[in-house]
Amino acid sequence: MIETYQLGRGLRQYMDGRAQYCTLVLTEQCNLRCKYCYQLDKNANHTMSRDVAMRAIDFLFEIPDPADGIVLEFTGGECSLEIGLMREVIEYFKRQLWCHTGHPWRSSYVLMMSTNGTLYHTQEVQQVLWENRGHIHPAITIDGSKRKHDRARIFASGLGSYDIVARNVKLWLRQYPDAATKITFSSDDLPYVCESIIAVWDMGIRNVAANAVFEDVWRPGDAELYEAELRKLADIALERGFWRTHSCNLFWIPARQRPQTPEDDRNWCGTGRMMSIDAQGNLFPCLRFQSFCLGHKPGRPVGSIYTGFELDLVRPFHCLRKSLQSPEKCLKCTMSDQCAWCTALNYDEADTDTLFQRATFICEMHKARWRANQYYWAELERKHGISIVAESDAGMHLGCQA
Repeated sequence: MIETYQLGRGLRQYMDGRAQYCTLVLTEQCNLRCKYCYQLDKNANHTMSRDVAMRAIDFLFEIPDPADGIVLEFTGGECSLEIGLMREVIEYFKRQLWCHTGHPWRSSYVLMMSTNGTLYHTQEVQQVLWENRGHIHPAITIDGSKRKHDRARIFASGLGSYDIVARNVKLWLRQYPDAATKITFSSDDLPYVCESIIAVWDMGIRNVAANAVFEDVWRPGDAELYEAELRKLADIALERGFWRTHSCNLFWIPARQRPQTPEDDRNWCGTGRMMSIDAQGNLFPCLRFQSFCLGHKPGRPVGSIYTGFELDLVRPFHCLRKSLQSPEKCLKCTMSDQCAWCTALNYDEADTDTLFQRATFICEMHKARWRANQYYWAELERKHGISIVAESDAGMHLGCQA
């Protein structure tokens, strides 16, 4: 029997990324105070009103030439703190679907809910999930092992949130067996990279999106520790068979050596192709361009749900390219395959208000990840005879972005 693998493949996007993506920030308030969170100003006063929320839905249906589908994500802060408003918005959205005969979203919509999981078990949350079964996909963040999770994901009192989230993850997995989670690593918790991903896999979560933070937090020796942790993870995945059935985007199929094409010269993420709406109804190209997500610069709106997009403000985002954002060292780097960046962090850290000055704090961390990937693929071929060079030549999927 020919063996195959899952670790390194990545996951497909809804409608292969062709859908309209919109994030509604229902509130900036959160009941956790995660130490690595980029949302610096959790303001309880910045909660979306019902009027703004309904106008946001109206605005979406006014878009000319709508996409074939829509992903409507509710986030915060902690969006489940405003579960009543979320329910109202969803009901209004569905009523508008039926009022717009022939609209493409009537049969092609996904509702997402990004939550820390602390309130997932409540009757109010469960009611929203039941009423929208088949369309809603909640995403709970759990940072792996208890000691890793409770180091960073804490309540305002300082107590860790692991125990309540882990209980709710069991309920979540019964309802959504194919659910995926996200794990974030900073300098202080690098010793827990391997154990955290294994812990999540052992809980029954087969798909993990993990990343090292983009901010300027890394210290000498971190890259070496990160590489060692990823090599250890590769060894355990190969030993216990996770490589056949589980996924983690810290591993990917390396791109073949080939000439660069125009398609390669693009922005890393969807900034400029999606929208995020704040409590006042301002439009942003991404959640992270909202004021409470930035440490040095003001928020960067590109319009309003009342007046529409301002083309002069949107235009720079449509011009984002790897070649226009990156310094020469990045363009010439032999380990740049799958090296990510955050456009909002670039803006926040730039010397001016430009979008085109790439922050490279993560450089050595990515090189460590790249080296660990070479180790994983070499071991996969040595132990199981699977050559990803041949599969890349056959057009295999190159894995998902970090």
